[in-house]
Amino acid sequence: MNPIPIGWCLAGAGAALALGAWGGWTANDWRHDSKALEALADATKAANVSAQHMREQGDRYERDRQDDQAQSTLRESTINTIYRDRPVPADCAVPDAAGSVLDDAIAAANARRTGQPGGGLSGSGTEAVPVP
Repeated sequence: MNPIPIGWCLAGAGAALALGAWGGWTANDWRHDSKALEALADATKAANVSAQHMREQGDRYERDRQDDQAQSTLRESTINTIYRDRPVPADCAVPDAAGSVLDDAIAAANARRTGQPGGGLSGSGTEAVPVP
């Protein structure tokens, strides 16, 4: 005869089974948490590498932009120097009426460029400009 009642044996076996299942579940949870942390670390490393690459590209863009602006200023200065005192032949001269329209357009464009409200062109733009 068994000195321990069968109910107690079954309860002990059930408790051992539940404890084993809980321990397995916990160990599996730790394993999945470890995988998630590794994935997060990899994603963070990739994001940092990407951010560093973007910073380098931005810095290179800024350097190139400053160089291009300096070259553009030099180029414009050279062009202005070359063409500053060139006389216009009489047969290529702009008629006075067309010249005033062009002057108004240049003044309006310069005003808009500096951020001031620029006046539009005089007239509606449908008038004919007399050509001699």
